[in-house]
Amino acid sequence: MTIIGRTYSASEGSGMAKRRVVGPTAWILGGAGLFIGAVAAWLVSQGNPGNMGLCIACFLRDITGFFVGGVTNQGAVAYIRPEIIGIILGAMGAALVTREFRPRGGSAPLVRFVLGFIFMAGALIFLGCTVRAWLRLGGGDLTAIWGVLGIVAGVLLGIVALKRGFSLGRAKAIAKPLGWILPALAVVLLVFALITAFGTKPEFAAQTKEGAFATGDKPAAVFLKTDGEPSQVLKPEGGSLAEDGSIVAEDGSVAASAESVAAAKPQPGGKRAIIWVSLIAGLAIGVVAQRSRFCSIGGIRDAILVKRYDLLFGVVGLLIGSTIINLVLGQYNLGFANQPVAHNDALGSFAAMTVATFAAMLLGGCPFRQVIMGSEGDSDATMAVAGMLVGAGFMHWASLASSGKGLAPNAWLAMGVMAVILVAVALFGARKTA
Repeated sequence: MTIIGRTYSASEGSGMAKRRVVGPTAWILGGAGLFIGAVAAWLVSQGNPGNMGLCIACFLRDITGFFVGGVTNQGAVAYIRPEIIGIILGAMGAALVTREFRPRGGSAPLVRFVLGFIFMAGALIFLGCTVRAWLRLGGGDLTAIWGVLGIVAGVLLGIVALKRGFSLGRAKAIAKPLGWILPALAVVLLVFALITAFGTKPEFAAQTKEGAFATGDKPAAVFLKTDGEPSQVLKPEGGSLAEDGSIVAEDGSVAASAESVAAAKPQPGGKRAIIWVSLIAGLAIGVVAQRSRFCSIGGIRDAILVKRYDLLFGVVGLLIGSTIINLVLGQYNLGFANQPVAHNDALGSFAAMTVATFAAMLLGGCPFRQVIMGSEGDSDATMAVAGMLVGAGFMHWASLASSGKGLAPNAWLAMGVMAVILVAVALFGARKTA
């Protein structure tokens, strides 16, 4: 079987256990994890959402919201995240310098699109990708424990599929232009980001207002704060602030009580670091991830499947790095309550991250790894990223994404459908290679 560029034989597990289980790359991966975790936590101090200095699923979702947010109800999460642009360009640059940029593909691209779609769906029900699950834990968010357990469960399911012979096939050399799709997309995104930041936002685009707060009402009232106090009503249009602290609609009706205004929470898309800070941080993370082969699920997979622990050092480093910086910056909030962009549905979190991780296992790597491989010229990984982008739009359009209050009404039905699809993909892939 082939997993992230490494081919394992059926009998290698026992043989590997007799040899060195921690190679020289373990310390490189540990250092990479420390760096990525530290930078992610630092980005929170620069304005990114809490415990979300880096989240591949959330950031791709926000990018989708910028382009189609008006259709998909993503007004609260619409912003081109420069971190994603930086990661892609940084990884591409590192691959070019080391001559590891190789246009390749043709390994079940449509299946990879579907798996990317399912990964995103599971991540948005959990509220974070496999990277953010560890970062949430590094910020003291104990609700992330259920997601981490789901990651382990998803890896175990993936290992069962791999042992049964599952494979999407080997990638082959393809026309060079096809390998440049994801880097080219990053350049296009950079142009839009710069135009929006320093010029005028395109009319078709949606963008969450920086620093916007939203009440828990349906529909939510949205407003800005000045010096910690409500100062400007964005929604409903024509609304105003009353003397008692409530928000009044244009027709005089109360759109949001004073209590809901006081309890309003920041919109995730409105929390962001300065564009140049985000871009430079993304570039650095992209270089480090490309050179280290960091993967947020690969360590657990290798530890169980072949008794190899190098990649696990990367995850441990990610957790340690984020925890230390969060403690130093006073961002560490240990507990289950009042965690940013998180909910307390333990079973839902476990199931969602099990589904997402199982999809990632069938893909051969976490979404972070897919972005890095796409930046190296892998068009199959680019298809997985495309599936994530489409999945993000669908989940918000269909009102299936979770919120801080918990799972959406039809989330369990959606996870059931996705689980059936994943089992079918796993069985078909095993039968095809038998």
